[in-house]
This record gives sequence, structure tokens and C-alpha cells, in this order.
Amino acid sequence: MNLKPTVLDGAIPSTPSRWHTQFCLALASLAFGRSRLEGCAIDDVTISLVKALEGMGAGFKISGDVCMVEGGLFHPRGDIDAAGHEDNLAILAGVAANLPRNSRITFESRINDSYPFINALMALGVGVSSQSHGRDSPWLIRGPSRHGGTHITGDCPPAYVCSLTLACLLRMRNCDITISSPDRSRAMMNIAEDALTGFGVGVTTGLGNVRVSGSEPLRPSNIRIVNDSELSAYPLVAGALCGRTTVSGDMADEAVISVMEALNAELTGTRTKVTANVSELYGATVDLSRCPRSFPAIAVLATAAKGGTVLHSAKIPGRDLITPTVKMLRRMGCPAKATEDGAVIPHSDLKGCEHGYFEDPLVAMAAVVAACRATGDSGIGNPEICEYEYPGFQRHMYLLGLEMGGY
Repeated sequence: MNLKPTVLDGAIPSTPSRWHTQFCLALASLAFGRSRLEGCAIDDVTISLVKALEGMGAGFKISGDVCMVEGGLFHPRGDIDAAGHEDNLAILAGVAANLPRNSRITFESRINDSYPFINALMALGVGVSSQSHGRDSPWLIRGPSRHGGTHITGDCPPAYVCSLTLACLLRMRNCDITISSPDRSRAMMNIAEDALTGFGVGVTTGLGNVRVSGSEPLRPSNIRIVNDSELSAYPLVAGALCGRTTVSGDMADEAVISVMEALNAELTGTRTKVTANVSELYGATVDLSRCPRSFPAIAVLATAAKGGTVLHSAKIPGRDLITPTVKMLRRMGCPAKATEDGAVIPHSDLKGCEHGYFEDPLVAMAAVVAACRATGDSGIGNPEICEYEYPGFQRHMYLLGLEMGGY
């Protein structure tokens, strides 16, 4: 795809949260009765999870972005396939930990960071059998959990940390989960907590601790899926750099707005409709712990900030956004420097270039945004990768006015 520098002007809806969708699908499957989920993020990852939960006995009917779930009837039939999606693997293991029978969960790729999660399940009294400390398929899991608490390292991938809350829902007793420092699950745990509350589960969070209340039964519910405010950073950054963009939809977590405003970006509107206007930006030291997936976009925004910017707390266990983002910016003429948990971004004039193929969709999306501001054309060899994380991203950028050859 060929991308040209563009002055943007347009409005788009925000995209629904895939993680909130996945977590609500799991909760609806565990709750006895029928639940209705509206505004779901329906993509290949979600469909894969639905098929796996069907294999565990839940029933689903999907129409557009609405998903009806008949839950509470768990009779695993054969292998439960998590495919190549690690978030789905974590969720399915959390669900299986409630069931008083064996669940055999298979997955495609070797997993390197799951052993702390498996240990945490066993500390709850869940039976877990795996090969190579959980690195290789399959996992054999048998519940229910019997103990009142567990612990996990905060450097474990966030999906595993969050999915521990699923592992103790049906036993009617409190569960305390201790998370060691640094806890990098904060952004995803906030979404998981919202989902749990929607299904009647009491959750209290403190510094390094999550308590899941067992005093009330999990109940079916009607839920509206929240929007993914971290992904909204990408079109909003494009507007702050190159014109005017509006994103409509409930921005339940305003972390991205706060981060952009820290660099003096001009944002107007309300929590349900935010407009970013091109503005004079100034460097700052910015904490991204509440929105680490916005790091590639904020790094692009920082290239236009006078005085230089330091981004920190952007590390996501099991996923490296920092190294490929810095490489992308350096190809475009910005002498960015990676740090242990972020980057130093000097003020720079970006130059268009041929990027070739990206391995991470968020970095590819950031390159598309950067192309709006760059001098000269840019090229991306696999723009379709953007859709893996943000379904409709290319269409949204087209609606905002970006000139994209080949779209």
C-alpha cells in the first residue's frame, strides 16, 4: 500500500474492545441462563473463542455485533482448541478451572510465558497437567479450585493475570489474587473488572491485590461491550498531527486523552465524542501504564513535540512494541532510542520510506499514522495486518481522508 502525506478531516466511530468481548463471552458461558452481548468485536479471534466455548458446552447465536449466549451447561466434547491466540488460551484455562472434569486445551504455537499462570492455578487447587512447564500443547485442566488465594508475577502476560479471576467464580467463596510488582496488567484488568461487575461479581482491587467475591452467584446479563480507548489513540493522533479527526463512542477510560494532553495536544468534546485538532506540541515525560498499547501511536505523536519526549511504563509482557516502533521511527528519520520500558523520542521531521512487512499490527498502524505527517510517500507491504487488532482500521483512515493507494 502506498501512503501519501495528507491533511485529515473526518469523523469515525470508535472500535469495540476485543478483550472486553472475550471476557464477557467467558462470563456468559459460565453463568446459568441466557445473556445478551451487544456491540461485540466480531473477528477471527472472537470466532475462534466462540467455537472453543461451544466445545465446552455453551451455546451461541451471533447476529451482526450481537451475541446471544446460553451458558452454564458444560460438557467438554473432545479437544478445546485455542488455535494460535494466547489470550483465548488464558481465558479457556480460566473457564476450565471451574469444571469438575478434565478439559483438554490445545494450541498451535509454543508458549513461553505461561508457567507462572499454571503455578497460580495449581496454588488454587486446580489440577493442571502440561508438557515442558506449559510451553507445549496440550494443557489438561481439572477444577474446581479449592483454595482461597493465589499469587502471580506482575511480569506475566496480562491476559493470564486477568484470567485468574475467572478460575474461582463458581465455588461461592472469596478468592484473593496477589500480583507482584511491577504489575503490568492494569489496563486489561480494568476491562476485566468492568465485565465481572456486569455479571454480578464483586471485585475489589488494591495495590498488588485483587479480591473476587464469592458471596453472590454469577448471573446472566445484558451487556454493552465497551469501546477500545487505546485503539482510539491512532486516529486521534493522526488528527493532532495532520488536521482534525473525531472519534465517537463512550471513552470509558480517558487514559489516552490524558497522555495526549500531556504533550499539549488540543482535544475537545466529551467522553462520548472526542475531536483532535492539529496543534503545537511540547515534549514531556509520559506514563503509559494505563494505555500501553497506544505506545506506537504516542511515539509518533512525540516526534512532533518540541524539546523531546520520554515515554515510560509501556512494556507489555509477552509482546514487544518498543523495539519495532523505534526501528520504524528510525527508518523515517527520527533518532529515537529504546529504553527498558519505553523510549526517548526527539523532535524530528519524518520522511516517507518503504517499510516492507510488519509483524505487529499496532506498529503497522502507527506507521500509517506517521505517513500522514511525513515528507514524501511511504509504503507498507502488508497493510492487512492492521485489521488483526483493529478491524476496520484501513476503512476508518480512508474515511478520515488519508490517501491510500491500493485500498
